[in-house]
Amino acid sequence: MNFKKIIALFLTLAVLFSFSACKNGENAEEPVATTAAAEEVTTEAEEITQAAAKPSDNETQASSEETTAVTDDPSLWNTEQIVEFYKNAAAKTTANAKSYREITLKDVSINNGEYESAINFIMPIMSKLISNNSEEVDGITGGYENLVAADVASAKAYKSGSNTVVEMVMKKQVSGPREDANSGSVGHAITAVGDIGQVVTQLTDLGLPLELSDDDTKIYYTNPKVKAVVDGNGRIISGTWSYTVEISMNNYKAFGKDVKSTSVIMDNTLTVGGGFKK
Repeated sequence: MNFKKIIALFLTLAVLFSFSACKNGENAEEPVATTAAAEEVTTEAEEITQAAAKPSDNETQASSEETTAVTDDPSLWNTEQIVEFYKNAAAKTTANAKSYREITLKDVSINNGEYESAINFIMPIMSKLISNNSEEVDGITGGYENLVAADVASAKAYKSGSNTVVEMVMKKQVSGPREDANSGSVGHAITAVGDIGQVVTQLTDLGLPLELSDDDTKIYYTNPKVKAVVDGNGRIISGTWSYTVEISMNNYKAFGKDVKSTSVIMDNTLTVGGGFKK
């Protein structure tokens, strides 16, 4: 079951519960804002954007340095050198690599908590369905060709026997519903959700009409991490790529009825070679 199909499953659930809420005459209240967690991520994203717009003295100095490793000790590499090393390893590995994706449902919220008991009942069923349908993906995940040091919040590299370990925490990302899956800090390193507008169209074609506003539909990525082990030949032999994603839809229409808010939160994890291990 690929990522887009899982998103479609969650949104179908959201539409059906939202429609039920509309039928019960709950559309007279004032629309609610995005979740508190989403607001926090938005604030952090704005701070990141402002910081990126005005690089620090250290960043300016780093950008003028060589991007390739100048020492055999990876613990001394700067962020640009770590990124270049990782990109080279990903490119060398991707032709023969197999990644395994696992998605875990964490929370579904309709109209800020309505129908909580019904959602709590169905979530274990959905979680089991998803856990039984792990997806195999060819190659190393992400649009790593476009990965740059500015995408990285923190990074380190170090030796583990004859291997080199790379650990990167990516900058958090906030995107709209129609962006490319390989864009942004998370898209470059791990692969983002991508254009959910395609999913909305598919649901509408199946008789589940959903009208989303791009301004009121946001996708929030938190805790994005890359951990990879690279062997002496420069190939990734194991690794884990992960993040938590929240799809937040506000002030939209389902079956022509106004809906206040819907939030779907999932953990997305991809592994190579059984996952990260030193």
